[in-house]
Amino acid sequence: MMIKGDLLNRGLSINLDIDVIAIIIVYLLGHRCETGAGIFALGQGLLMDVFSGGIWGLNTLLYVLVYLFIKIIARPFDLLSVIGQVAVTFFGVLVKDFFIILLFLLFSLNSGFSWFDALLLLASAGCSGLAAPFIIILLNSIFRGMRGIQKGFNI
Repeated sequence: MMIKGDLLNRGLSINLDIDVIAIIIVYLLGHRCETGAGIFALGQGLLMDVFSGGIWGLNTLLYVLVYLFIKIIARPFDLLSVIGQVAVTFFGVLVKDFFIILLFLLFSLNSGFSWFDALLLLASAGCSGLAAPFIIILLNSIFRGMRGIQKGFNI
């Protein structure tokens, strides 16, 4: 975080972000929690709208669209396999970035989008896709540990 802030202060604007919300949506859909994934996407979008200074409803609409897209595209993939997690997360984040650009153009916000920005969005989607299996393994171990603790209390 400190390095990214230092680069931004020096004028180098590099936005390679990992979209953890999309990864958690893929995780929940992979574990057959479709309703939970939809509620999570809606809730995260609402929280982002409340705490950001942007257009009200933009993030809510964005993450609900991402949830619907991931739900549709995930049908031919096995979300419990590494390849399925990487592919679905990559396409989900790529579509999210496409929707952001589309909504900015729709609301006539002068964003000054360039080809370099398109390459950064593609790289960001790739980083999110490659990070997805590791984050999903982390989530699996956290919830497995929580189930073990819960079983320990049921004596």
